[in-house]
Amino acid sequence: MINAKTPIQWGRISIALFLMLLVFTNTLAQQTSEPNFRRLLQTSQLREDFQTFRSTLTENHPDLYRYRPRESIDRLLDSCQKSIVAPMNLIAFGNLIRFAVSAIECGHTSGSLPGELMEQYASSVAMFPLKLWFAGGRAFVLCSKEANAPVGSEILSIDGEPIEQIRQKLFSYLPSDGKIQTKKNATLNNDAFQFLYNFVYGEKIHFRTRLAMSDGQVRDITLLATKFENTQCPAYKTGNNTKPLEFSLSDNTRALLTIRTFSKDRISNAGQDFPVFLDSIFNQLEQREIRHLVIDLRGNGGGDDIYGALLYSYLTNETFRYFSVLQSKSKPLMTSDDHPGLAIQQPANINFKKKVYVLTDGRTFSTAADFCAIVRSNARGVFVGEETGGSYEGNNSGGTVRVNLPHSGIRLAVPTVRYSNAVKPGTEPGRGIIPDYAVIPSILDMLAEKDVQLEKALEIAHRE
Repeated sequence: MINAKTPIQWGRISIALFLMLLVFTNTLAQQTSEPNFRRLLQTSQLREDFQTFRSTLTENHPDLYRYRPRESIDRLLDSCQKSIVAPMNLIAFGNLIRFAVSAIECGHTSGSLPGELMEQYASSVAMFPLKLWFAGGRAFVLCSKEANAPVGSEILSIDGEPIEQIRQKLFSYLPSDGKIQTKKNATLNNDAFQFLYNFVYGEKIHFRTRLAMSDGQVRDITLLATKFENTQCPAYKTGNNTKPLEFSLSDNTRALLTIRTFSKDRISNAGQDFPVFLDSIFNQLEQREIRHLVIDLRGNGGGDDIYGALLYSYLTNETFRYFSVLQSKSKPLMTSDDHPGLAIQQPANINFKKKVYVLTDGRTFSTAADFCAIVRSNARGVFVGEETGGSYEGNNSGGTVRVNLPHSGIRLAVPTVRYSNAVKPGTEPGRGIIPDYAVIPSILDMLAEKDVQLEKALEIAHRE
């Protein structure tokens, strides 16, 4: 009897084990296939991460209250902390961090999901199907595979909400110095809209969209969500094959100097040398008796501080100050021994004394904006384009503290030095360099690849 029952008992045990294993395997497969950005964090983990975020700021940021009063910032951070009352996924918690960072109004402070998670999100989640171009408070279709939403048409609303209201809401999740909005606008135009719209408004299957066609006709359509890769523009004007430093002559009297970065590493990696390049260019300007120099700093996100001072040294024949004060938590008052930008700067051996025109936009940031501030303060150039993305008075940057929050993995970048530019008092604190000639490319300019800002600068130079 025992021998007869044994195989039956083992069979039942084997089946039970198999079923348990099957359930476990299915659960594991579901967990594995579920994107990490949907992972829930418990309330205690979220609170710990937010506290780490706040401590990192207070311990390292050189001036959290540069643009907003201490009471305002502290009250906002307290409110964000108190709002953590239930579990959240990474997207929701990332929104909370982004909102807090944006409120600080420091363009060099950031809190973002790891790049690999963003790539995972882009490849697995459907988004708004049109690539938009924001200009002058309006939004236009820059790329489209939708027959009912042709390129050049204007987006008036999405799901009943006016596009300008959407834009301003998204702005509250983007960092920038002070009250500058051009940098935020440029970020939206640089592929951020689809991601941020999803993060803030939630994932959607379709979008009720109101458009104004090129002939003025208003049309209501429903757009289906699609993967990010299906929303991209043709690879025009990418600049992938361009050098960081370029120089060209427009004619016998006008020249164009393009500086896409002040980063020593990026310049040297492209086989160029910034000091040698400048010396050669300004020698040419003198030899050719060029009377008008256009310096294009659009899209220049900054780099090495001293390169900005070096460039200005070729535009003056007098000694000058570049930075007036540098401060950090460890050194409340730095000296020229700590940073050469605090020393009295000497003019270069060659000085361009003729007319200078500077092209700027919302991506003209950090070192590029510092250089622009010195030019504006000393009335050394005419500005054409859009307000710079960096502040006139200075910024918070320098060495950066990078921290990964322990549970969410959100990556923080916090600057450690408060820079004050050696400039005359500005008329609008917390703003960038406002152009003398404001020129914003229209959707038609973009589609035609027409550089209206450069055209305007050359036109002004031709008249003078």
